Amino acid sequence: MPRVTFHPDSRAAEVRRGERLLAAAWKAGVGIKSVCGGRGKCGSCLVEVDPAGTAPDALTPLTDEERTLLPPGGEANGYRLACMCEVRGDLALSVPPESQAVRSAPRKPYTVTQVTPRPVVSRVCTEVPGAYAEPLRPLAERIRGAVASAARRKAVELPVAVLAEYSARPGFDGAREVTAVLYQERRVLDLRPGRATSLYGAAIDVGTTSIVAFLCDLAEGTIVGMRTAGNPQAIYGEDVISRMTHIQKDPEALAEMRRLLVAELNRLIAEAAADAGVSSADIGDAVVVGNPTMQHILLGVNPEPLGRAPYVPVWADGVEVEAVQLGLEILPYARVFVFPSIAGYIGGDTLAAVLTRGPEFYRGTHLLVDVGTNGEVVLAHDGRLTATSCATGPVYEGAHIRCGVRAAPGAIERTWVEPSGRIRWAAIREADGKGDPRPIGLCGSGVISSVAAFVASGLVGEDGAFAEAGRHAQLRGNVHGNAAELVLVSAPYTRTGRDIVLTQQDVRSVQLGKSALRAGIEILLAESGVGEIDRIYLAGTFGNHLEPEDILKIGLVPPVPVERIRSIGNAAGDGARMALFSRNHRRRAATLARKLRVLELSTRVDFQDLFVTHTALAPSPEAFAMA
Repeated sequence: MPRVTFHPDSRAAEVRRGERLLAAAWKAGVGIKSVCGGRGKCGSCLVEVDPAGTAPDALTPLTDEERTLLPPGGEANGYRLACMCEVRGDLALSVPPESQAVRSAPRKPYTVTQVTPRPVVSRVCTEVPGAYAEPLRPLAERIRGAVASAARRKAVELPVAVLAEYSARPGFDGAREVTAVLYQERRVLDLRPGRATSLYGAAIDVGTTSIVAFLCDLAEGTIVGMRTAGNPQAIYGEDVISRMTHIQKDPEALAEMRRLLVAELNRLIAEAAADAGVSSADIGDAVVVGNPTMQHILLGVNPEPLGRAPYVPVWADGVEVEAVQLGLEILPYARVFVFPSIAGYIGGDTLAAVLTRGPEFYRGTHLLVDVGTNGEVVLAHDGRLTATSCATGPVYEGAHIRCGVRAAPGAIERTWVEPSGRIRWAAIREADGKGDPRPIGLCGSGVISSVAAFVASGLVGEDGAFAEAGRHAQLRGNVHGNAAELVLVSAPYTRTGRDIVLTQQDVRSVQLGKSALRAGIEILLAESGVGEIDRIYLAGTFGNHLEPEDILKIGLVPPVPVERIRSIGNAAGDGARMALFSRNHRRRAATLARKLRVLELSTRVDFQDLFVTHTALAPSPEAFAMA
């Protein structure tokens, strides 16, 4: 089998002859961006072949279609697109920084929420009567009785599978003391001889773009470890529609997407557990939240119906599945709780975010906005909850942007224009403050910040059009036959050796995503008779790093005083942990799912008119009147 080696880390994988280079990268643990889902449309999966370590004819020949997507001079420099070439022999290559998909994204903030622990699992230690104790009884009966007494229950269930695993331990029938893990004080999930006290759980937020896993001490109600990574399903596309399309064309893709996801979850949990000195056998519970597509794929349920009218999920209830069935490498019979979904594009992650809001959220008028590849909006007005979703596109994740990258070290996250006209920027630094300070591209918050800054300075009009090329030294037009673009950082000062630019098409992508979200918000407000918003909560990684002034400048949200906008971090992950720590919050989640009314925008005749109105990069103070 051909061997593919990725520099500079020398990660390698053996692949089948004829397998795409994009798939080989993920097998080697190297993430490569694939905005179009490997369909040869975007040119984001750029790699640089090392001729010294590459056999002749190791890749299929360059086609005219691939050549048109390469950057100027790309063919001469050994560049190829990972989705458009197949592996035929041994080769070595590297991935340019702007093409790297983040495997360990550092920016998944969370809120330290104090929750009184009342988990669904508990651990009890008890003495088991000896074999000669009267009356003579089978071991299973003696264990059941002892555990029930310790748990103060009349009886407990002891599944044969759990007893069979216990019987494989040396001296199992002579142990006078055992420790049991109980689910809701009535079902034994694990048995072991002797005493054990620690018990942990995992709270997992599965996003389209990234994943975060929290390892938590269930007795103390604290976080003992956290890991984040990019979602490896990105090989099939940056958005859920691309992934559904792959499944539709190839039903086996569903199993592969699920395998990739579960493998990454196991890696994150194992790393967090190793750092905390925790055994996987002591992780007795897990909670998972995600958008409906991610939750369907995790459970092996075909998500195709979510991608076509009437956009109804195959299943929406919260479910509990044994970890061993999911392939999750924790206590095998732990019950993994997957949050309820609300509608086709409003899932457990949105519900978890709502779960984090206290009583004040239901008084007055509050708006919760989670902007990502899809935008979810929940309105709380006079105690009632109404939600809607809008297809904002992956622009807010840095995708479909010429120089777009994920939010990771080297990504420009903020831009401003000084009175002198000088364009300044700030990029994400490494956690230790060290590393190469040169930027590699623009992340989602950097894109919004750039557009807001250039609109405010007059370099971009409210209609989204760039000013004349002579207006600014860094504004140029018709480069390589392309439309106008503005150079933020010139090639000598970037890590990639290429200019970092904001293009006219980038601005148009921001306009489309912004107008879709804003139109949805206005319809939601109009339906509820809302004239004023008390507070806007920005949820999710992207929302947490937006400047409220920027989103008000371009009209991403309705005009409110800036102090009324508050970022609440990874609220989905916070809600998942709340449900992990307390069974009461699991019940609350089910109740909220029943109470939350959904407003479907696809049937609204006024959506298109509002969409057109809100393409303007301005606050649009007349919006309430129009809606």
